[in-house]
Amino acid sequence: MQIRRYKHFASVVGLVLGLLCAVEAAKVNKHKPWIETTYHGIVTENDDKVLLDPPLIALDKDAPLRYAGEICGFRIHGQNVPFEAVVLDKSTGEGVIRAKDKLDCELQKEHTFTIQAYDCGEGPDGANMKKSHKATVHIQVNDINEYSPVFKEKSYKATVIEGKKYDSILKVEAVDADCSFQFSQICSYEIVTPDVPFTVDKDGFIKNTEKLNYSKERMYKLTVTAYDCGKNRASEDVLVKINIKPTCKPGWQGIKGPTLSVTLKRHQELFVCGTLKGKSFYSIPLERD
Repeated sequence: MQIRRYKHFASVVGLVLGLLCAVEAAKVNKHKPWIETTYHGIVTENDDKVLLDPPLIALDKDAPLRYAGEICGFRIHGQNVPFEAVVLDKSTGEGVIRAKDKLDCELQKEHTFTIQAYDCGEGPDGANMKKSHKATVHIQVNDINEYSPVFKEKSYKATVIEGKKYDSILKVEAVDADCSFQFSQICSYEIVTPDVPFTVDKDGFIKNTEKLNYSKERMYKLTVTAYDCGKNRASEDVLVKINIKPTCKPGWQGIKGPTLSVTLKRHQELFVCGTLKGKSFYSIPLERD
C-alpha cells in the first residue's frame, strides 16, 4: 500500500517537474541585454557624430536566436536630451549616439543622461521584450573657433609728455566669446599702422620705443588688432590716439603766478603749463596776437 502511494506521489512530482520544464522551454526570451555601466563621449559643436568610449554595443545571451537574441533599440532617459541612440546592426548589437540638434558649446559644454538597450522580444510584435540596466553617458562638447576677438572699447586715447620713454602708456583689451580656453584667450596684439614709434605686448600694453618730440608730431593715430589663440583676427580693429604734450619749462614772461609758466615754442604758438595743487596741467595751443 505504501509502495503504491509512493509511486503515485513520484508520478505527480514528475508530472509537475515536466510541466515546469516545458514552460521554461517555451520561454524563448530568457535573458536581458547587457551594456557597459558608463560611457564617455566627445562631439564637436555644429556636428552630430559622437565619439564614444567604449563603443556602444549591447550583448544578449539569447543570441543567435532571432528576435530574442537581437537588439531592437536603445532608449535615452533624461530631460531635454539633445541626443538619440540608433541601432546599426541588430544581430551584433552595435549602435551609435548622435546629436538630434545643433550643439552650442557656448550654451552647454557637457551633457549627462542614461541609456538602456532592449531586445526584440519573442517575435515581430516585440512581445516579452526585455531591457538592460541603465548606463550613464557623459558627453563633452568640443569648441570650434567660430568667434573673433572684440575690443572692449570703440577707441582708446592717452596723453604723454614729449622727451620721455614710458613703460606703459595705455592698455587695449579684447575678449572672445568662444567657450574653450584655447579659442577664448587672446594670444597677441599687433599695431597695424606702419612706421610708428610704438609697440604693443601680448597683454595689450602699448609703450613708445623712442622719445617723442612734440615739434615733430603732436598726435599719433594707431590701428591695433588682436588675435585669439586659434589665430582668428579681431572682427574690427581699434583706433588708438596718443596726444603729445610739450615739456613744461619756464619761458616767456607775462603771466605771473607761483606755479604757472608760459613757454613759447616754435611756429609762434603759445602754451600755458604749470602745476596746481601738485598736479600738472596744460592748455591747448594759443595763437599769439
